[in-house]
Amino acid sequence: MRAPAGAAGAAPTPASPASPVRTLAELLAAAARDHPDRLATWLPRGRRHRAGAAGYRRTTFAQLDRRCDALAAGLTAAGVGPGVLTALLVPPGEDFFALAFALLRAGAVPVLVDPGIGARNLGACLGEMAPAAFIGVPRAHAARAALRWCPGARIRVSVGLRLPGAGPTLRDVERRGRELLPFRPPPPDLGAPAAVLFTSGSTGPPKGVEYRHGQFLAQSRLLRELYGLGGGDVSLATFPPFALFGPPLGMTTVVPRMDPSRPARVDPARILDAANTFAATFMFGSPALLDTVGRCGAADGSMPTLRTVVSAGAPVAPAVQRRFLRLLGPGAQVFTPYGATEALPVTSIGSDEILADDATGICVGRPVPGVDVALIEVTDAPHRRLSPDLLVPDGAVGEVVVRGPVVTASYARRPAATAAAKLDWDDRVAHRMGDVAYRDERGRLWFCGRKAHRVTTAAGTLYPVPCEAVFNGHPAVRRSALVGIGPPGRQRPVACVELEPGQRASAALTAELLHLAGTAPASRPVNAVLYHPGFPVDIRHNAKIDRPALARWAARRLR
Repeated sequence: MRAPAGAAGAAPTPASPASPVRTLAELLAAAARDHPDRLATWLPRGRRHRAGAAGYRRTTFAQLDRRCDALAAGLTAAGVGPGVLTALLVPPGEDFFALAFALLRAGAVPVLVDPGIGARNLGACLGEMAPAAFIGVPRAHAARAALRWCPGARIRVSVGLRLPGAGPTLRDVERRGRELLPFRPPPPDLGAPAAVLFTSGSTGPPKGVEYRHGQFLAQSRLLRELYGLGGGDVSLATFPPFALFGPPLGMTTVVPRMDPSRPARVDPARILDAANTFAATFMFGSPALLDTVGRCGAADGSMPTLRTVVSAGAPVAPAVQRRFLRLLGPGAQVFTPYGATEALPVTSIGSDEILADDATGICVGRPVPGVDVALIEVTDAPHRRLSPDLLVPDGAVGEVVVRGPVVTASYARRPAATAAAKLDWDDRVAHRMGDVAYRDERGRLWFCGRKAHRVTTAAGTLYPVPCEAVFNGHPAVRRSALVGIGPPGRQRPVACVELEPGQRASAALTAELLHLAGTAPASRPVNAVLYHPGFPVDIRHNAKIDRPALARWAARRLR
């Protein structure tokens, strides 16, 4: 078997030699103990946007930690204690940060579902988990009552107004908790789920991923080591789940006023204002957000203090990186880690390396420390264990399989999905990413798309990303998507194209694109081009193309 890429992971950094850190909540407590007066968060104030610091409310690490203790005590007294599944439907803000860490501190298991997936999917996810507690804003409680979500959730807390049937308010819980201080957190169960995070459902029904405390700590350690993050950093957080890593890492976290479920529609002026008001040094953002903000142009402003940008959730085109980098100062980089809710990060690469490479395609870099990557034959068949005969040679396309401290072991209450996605790799749990890629001679992975999105023709298999890279090289093309029409094995490959603003479809342009396709093996079989006004995308990052929906659209057009 080929030697796996990556090195053994290190143990989490302890808060002190005598007190090893075991959870994110303990990391927060250590940061509060070491730097009580440092600002932990700057969060939007009121309901309307106000430029500058006046539009934000600040919280120190000591204040956040004390509030987490009070809430943990109050929630425990209300029955939300160790092992209690708790739906958390609260938008990013002061209450979201405090509640997330309070639940972890109390030993409860928060269930996080992106509300952007729609009421039907949200209800299905909550119904599948059947949480015993429901904590939400009044709108969430109204939906719970009207749509009969979580009928077994006997413990309810309203984050805001007091509502009939919604239980005590968060203020009631916090007031009761302060009466019970000091709070003694229960010993964490390191072998049990610490939280359940649902996938976006961009390639199927959303699935609840079971996270343990060790995986959260491994992620925080890698983020600190890969991107040099620490107490002197100010994080501009545009994606709520990622924002929760800021306080445990000792960073000051700024959440700009925006709709996190629609990053592609963000107001660039608000992002620039937040970055410059608080001298942000680090930012995590969706590829769609980077594209939108980058297109505003340097004439509209810049973010000179921002030196490290991380973008994930979908490939980030080199053109998007170049535009965004024009807004930043010298030496700044855009890093694009590869991974998924089930395993993140797996690999990482910076814009310095990407933009210096003339090759076309999506290079996602080398495995991060502690994570091993293997490529196996592309098949939909299940595998119980990774054996040498499954591996493909370097340069050949294979399905990505990963193992390491950031790799989750199971889906919540989905044994069939767990069996299909997990396998044994030398007595350790490994995850089949459902993505295809190849490894180059420098040990780097080149992403080729989702396994489910491959197009199987009578002449062979086409993979989305290498094919689309050919079309994306045309200056009139903003992005493209390969879809297959017809039954697998006899599919017709079709290129769907979204044009740059100001460009128009024409017979001449189609001829140019088909001629371009004929110059590369990855796209040569494509003989049809369809123009779409705006691709359907995922709700979480607004960047992953909904290819099944696009394929249905293309089939109707071709008929």
